[in-house]
Amino acid sequence: MAKKKKIRDDFEIYFKRGDEEKIKQMLVDYPWLLDEQQRRMDSDIGQQNEILAALGVMEDELNSPVPIDEIIFSLRVDFNIQKKREEVLEVLNNIKSLGYVKKEEDGWSLTSEGGRMCDQFLNSKLV
Repeated sequence: MAKKKKIRDDFEIYFKRGDEEKIKQMLVDYPWLLDEQQRRMDSDIGQQNEILAALGVMEDELNSPVPIDEIIFSLRVDFNIQKKREEVLEVLNNIKSLGYVKKEEDGWSLTSEGGRMCDQFLNSKLV
């Protein structure tokens, strides 16, 4: 068990450095790492989509940028998801860097790409 933790830690170091050669070699030597990374990315994308959806719902309702407390409220009421303010802020900042949301003086709003992703997520949940 301790060996896997060390392997994960080493992989993270190489990943942060962008050492493609070491990353590829570790994935060849330890194929289970790829499964773990994929599950982690899927989880991150799921959280991003949920927060985009909550932001989109509230933006439609308020017709203005959405304060973070309203996003948290929508997550809880509309999606039955409990998130702490810090968690939501971290995801918002991550998706801001991807160009899906923008921070405005009085809250957060979707970009056109973020709106498209929000709609796709909401439509997939309605089926």
